[in-house]
Amino acid sequence: MKERWFVTGDIHGALHSITDFIKKYNLGEGDNIVILGDVALAWRKDLQDYNFKIEQYERWCNGVHLYWIEGNHENFNIIKTWTLNKKGIYDNSKHIHYCSRGSILNINGKKALCMGGADSVDKIYRTQGLDWWKEEQITEKDIANISGHFDYVFSHCCPKSIFDNNKAYLCTLTNINEENAIHKSEQVLETLKTNITYNKWFFGHYHINVHLDNKHTCLFEDFEEIG
Repeated sequence: MKERWFVTGDIHGALHSITDFIKKYNLGEGDNIVILGDVALAWRKDLQDYNFKIEQYERWCNGVHLYWIEGNHENFNIIKTWTLNKKGIYDNSKHIHYCSRGSILNINGKKALCMGGADSVDKIYRTQGLDWWKEEQITEKDIANISGHFDYVFSHCCPKSIFDNNKAYLCTLTNINEENAIHKSEQVLETLKTNITYNKWFFGHYHINVHLDNKHTCLFEDFEEIG
């Protein structure tokens, strides 16, 4: 039986937005949701939020599997303690799965490349090790061994050329001086873009729902079915 897959954007710790969607559309076993970063499942240093959110999701998920990649708003001190399986995935619980950079999801026989991470453009207002971590940035090492064709690419930010060509849509934070913003992660994704071929690229990060063209889609609160 063909599984159903949905993709959505940043939730910033609000897992109830996922369980509300599950309830509204009567999702269950065989259904799957991918979150494109800024999940903030692991955020507080004492793990209290982490465990509580997992317990709440498992209570209300109705058997729906949740897959997520890193955004820039994640606690990387916690993430780097996890032991990945051979597929580069860590099971936070029975139905929640963290997909590391470079891991591949099989979506009904189609290949989806996961490449989380992004730069916090507001890091001047944040404290390193408290509410931002240097590990948020995508590096050349993260993409060094990736090539070939993918049906889907899941990332948090987008390639630099896509950002530059769509600033009118993607520059949504009014308190940020774009001239001072760091886009190192977008630049690394631009290199990745030239090293692979793909059918569709989905990303979050920019707090807007928009189909930029027939290959690139930014998601925030919307859910899009794929597969």
